[in-house]
Formats: sequence, C-alpha cells, structure tokens
Amino acid sequence: MKDFDRDPEQKSFLGRIWDLQKPVPHIKAELERSGMNSAVAGILSARGISASKLPAYLDPKIRDELPDPSRFKDMDKGVKHIADQMQAGKSISIWSDYDCDGVTSAATLKRFFRMVGYGDIDIRIPDRITEGYGPNAKGLREVKASGVDTVMILDAGIVAFEALEAAEEVGLNVVVIDHHTAEEKLPPAVAVINANRLDEEPGFGHLCAAGMVFIFCVGLARELKNRGWFDGQNGRPDVAPQKQIMELLAIVALGTVADVMVLTTLNRAFVTRGLEFLNAHVNPGLRHLALAAGKKPNDQLTSKDLGWQLGPRINAAGRIDDAMLGVELLLTDDAEEAARLAGQLNEINVKRKAIEEKVTGPAIDQFPDRTPGVDRKIAIAVVEEAHEGVVGISAGRLKEAYDCPAIVLAKDHEGNLKGSARSVKGFDIGDGIIAARNQGLILRGGGHGMAGGLTLTPEQLPAFEAFMNAEIEKSDYFREGVSTEVDVFLAPSQLTVDQIDAFHRMEPFGNGNPGPRVVLEGAVVKDVKVLKEKHLKVEITAGAGKIDGLIWGVVGTGIGDFLQNSVGQKIDVYGSPDVNVFRGDRSAQIIIDDVREHADTLL
Repeated sequence: MKDFDRDPEQKSFLGRIWDLQKPVPHIKAELERSGMNSAVAGILSARGISASKLPAYLDPKIRDELPDPSRFKDMDKGVKHIADQMQAGKSISIWSDYDCDGVTSAATLKRFFRMVGYGDIDIRIPDRITEGYGPNAKGLREVKASGVDTVMILDAGIVAFEALEAAEEVGLNVVVIDHHTAEEKLPPAVAVINANRLDEEPGFGHLCAAGMVFIFCVGLARELKNRGWFDGQNGRPDVAPQKQIMELLAIVALGTVADVMVLTTLNRAFVTRGLEFLNAHVNPGLRHLALAAGKKPNDQLTSKDLGWQLGPRINAAGRIDDAMLGVELLLTDDAEEAARLAGQLNEINVKRKAIEEKVTGPAIDQFPDRTPGVDRKIAIAVVEEAHEGVVGISAGRLKEAYDCPAIVLAKDHEGNLKGSARSVKGFDIGDGIIAARNQGLILRGGGHGMAGGLTLTPEQLPAFEAFMNAEIEKSDYFREGVSTEVDVFLAPSQLTVDQIDAFHRMEPFGNGNPGPRVVLEGAVVKDVKVLKEKHLKVEITAGAGKIDGLIWGVVGTGIGDFLQNSVGQKIDVYGSPDVNVFRGDRSAQIIIDDVREHADTLL
C-alpha cells in the first residue's frame, strides 16, 4: 500500500476524480500496534475509527448503543396511549408503507403484539398505484368505520396533514412512528415519534422506521411490565419476552440496510446483532427468502445479501404486486408457508426486473448529449407508460448514468406526472422537493437527502425543473461535482485472499461504512473475455499469479471497448475486492466499477 502520488486532477473513464481518503498517520500506527492489518488500519483511521473506538466498531453492542426510549419526543405519550388501549381491550391497527422499511416496520410491530399476547392486529398497506404513499383521508375513515380505536402509522405520516386531520374529525386516535424529513408544523396525532422532528435532540436521525419501531417496542414492553401486564393470564406471557424482542432485530436489520441507512453506532449494532439472529434462522420467512434468492442452506448472510438479495424481493411486491406478501412472509412461523411466499416473491422480482428494463432504457435515452460530470443540471425523464412501481429504480439508474440528481416520472390514472427522485452526494433532493411543494410548484412531494417522491401536473414541469436547477446551483454538488472516494491504492500483487479476509473484519458494510474501495494501480491486462455476450472478465497479472476483474453489462460500450483494447497495457482499476470460491479453492478477484489510463502511459 502506498500514498496517492498521481495527478489529483486525472479523470477516470467515467469522468471522475479518484479521491483518496487520507489515513491519519498516528491513528493508523496506533491501530497497527493493536494488531490491525496495515491496509485496514489506514482505512479505519481515515473513517475516524481510533484504537479506543475499535472495540465498539468491531463488536457493537445493543446495550451500549440503544437509547432510553423516553429521550424521544412523544415516545412516552405514544407508549402510554397504546398501553391504555391494550388494558382497555380496544382495537389497534397498523398502517404502513409499501417499501421494505414499511414492511419490516409492520412485521416488527405485529410480532411484538403477538409475543406480549395482544391478539391479531390488522395491518393495512396502501396500494402504490391507486392510493399512493402514506395515509389518506378516505382510508383512515374506513379504518375508523371498521371499529378501530387507534391506528399506528409507520414509515409515513410526518407530513400527512390532510389525512390526519380527517382522522381527528372522525375520532380516530393516531400514533405516528416515522423517520422522514419533518416540517416545523406537525400533523394532529396522539403522538408523533420521529428522530428527525425539528424539535428533537440530534443523534438518531439516521434510524429508519423499523429501528424507531423497535425502540418503541422496547419502551412499550417496559411500560407493560410496570403495569403488571405479564401475569400469564388470558394469553399473556408470565414474563416480559426479552429474548424474543431481541430476535426482532433480524427483521429490523433488513429494513435498515434496504432503506440505505447509515451503518454507524446504533444502526451498526442493529445490523450486526440482526445478522446473528438471521443466520440462526429465527425467522422462517427470511431463511426461505434467502434460499429463493439462490443462497445455500449453510451460507452465512451478510449486509450485502440484505441489500442486494432479500431487500429487493420484499420491495418488488410493493412495487408491482401486493406488499402484504412481504409482511405475511416475515410473520409466518410455518416453513411450508414461508417457502411458498418466498417463491412467490422471487417470481415477482423477476417480473419487476423485466418491467424496470423497459423504463430505464427510454429514460436514459432522453439525454443523448449529456456528459457525466460536466452537465450538473437535474435529469428529469418522463416515461408516460412507465409502471409507477419501478420509477424509483429507474431514477437511480439515470442518476448513475449521468452522475446527477435524477427524476423519472410516469403518467398516473388522473393524468398527473408521478415519480421518484434520486440524488448524489452534495444535494439534498428531499429538501428541494419539499420547498417546491411549499411554493405550490408541485401537487405533492417529500423525501430525504438522497431520495424523494412527487406528483405534479404536466404544466407544472417546466417551472419545477427550473426551480430544482436553481436549488442545485446553491449546492456543494454543483460547485464540486461527483468524485469517487478511494480507500486504498494497491499493487495487484497486494490484493491477496488474506488481505480480502482482513477487509471483511470491517463488516457489516453499507451506507456510512462501505466495503473497501480499492484501486489496483498499474494493473497489466493479460486477457479479456466476454461472458454471456454482455459482461467482461479481465485477467490482471499479479506477481506470479493473476486476479480476475469482473465488470457487468459493458460489452459494446465505451468502457467495454477500452478494456478490450487494453490487453498488454497498464491501467488503473477501481472496484470492490472479493473472494471467488470454485470447487473449494479461494482466489482474489475485483468487481470493477471504473478504470483509467495508468499515469506512466500518459507521459
């Protein structure tokens, strides 16, 4: 490993500057003295992990990171109200979102009610197409008419003013547990629990809804214990189900990773502990979903599996089918039923991929003259016949294609344009959408830093686009563009299986703690092979051995042509290291994301 000594302005094939996250020498040395691998020590020092923080980083404990639930605004009010309702035998229901965070939030809360002996709580998830995101006035009136006294709204509700006012009018009690961006005004409710309330003490704004629901469950269990609830009577357990509550973290971990939450402090503890329960097979639905995704029975799941295998299959149902399938999967304790539901979700995900491909291509094709990294305006694509359930994925693909904030819109059943937004580092697209809504430039909308959703009329589109571009011009992204963060520069011979195993000590990986981002500097390309007509396998010389580099879907593209023409030459390769296992043999490989000419070849 060596420090970056190349031209800091040298651009990669994707038009990016590779920005080394500089190690802190004295912290790196301190970590090395504690026995940490040198490359890992450099990465951790750059990420602010000192020797004193290392134990909590490597082995985060729930008991050390979990706050007292009462520290959150309205938590005690919400907990006491639900406990009162339970003691009075009143009807409680759940209203949640159709994405993976909403599904895991609903499943977590219903499993908790089951384990404390409070009946079969009804769950309602709105239809993405006909009802849209969040609670609506008509739906909440129907909930009240069904005999429900209190509805708990999860992963939504923080800006649902009209819907919650309607609930108030018909006497429906509401407890909101959300994590989305709040406004100064709060909707009417018994309790609005959200770590991102503007009047909330900072420190836990990185939690997803499932994480907030888990904390609520901890608070409610404490309240019920204090009230003598656990007496063994009428289906109630005789002691508080502490172990079972912790097992809920298998579900919470999935929601946390799938919603791309920052994996630091409490979230890191949630995911670390949740993966332990997940791999102990405490939840049949998650086990069979992993099998349906192609995992082997004895495979140990990682955070990558949560984000790339399990999460998309849960999300697929909410995108193009019925999100309740995911809830049912997470709630069942029957292995046969779990296998059936997992297979169904897997089939839905296959359909989702096919539908998404038909939207992404036309969206990207609307910007033939755009140069990634140069044009920093927003990319708004209208694909009128697009399925609303996949526009978020397509917006993400559009963002990646042009390195800019992106929105993909479809025409809804009312003739409006409805879609999803994705952003890049340095521009808060949720704030932009909320500001546009407050100025009357769109009909509805909200979100957070990296993603959002909105509805507007076709006539509103030009003014909205101009507004968003004006907001972008104020941002760090507009001033600095998008750079690629690099953790370590290695010679190809340094990327060994042992080194990659050392990197894995840094798991779980995810937002805020990405897997090592490695540059193989001066990599000699020995051979390039085409796989399945669209992927490339790049054989890189590494001392007396070799490393395989894999890059997906690039045959016929500029970067694919560059690689195929690089045989016998030195290039710099950026990507994620991995271990390939074939017939029991383990070998180093790298999943390639970007390349550039090696500096020596430019002289």
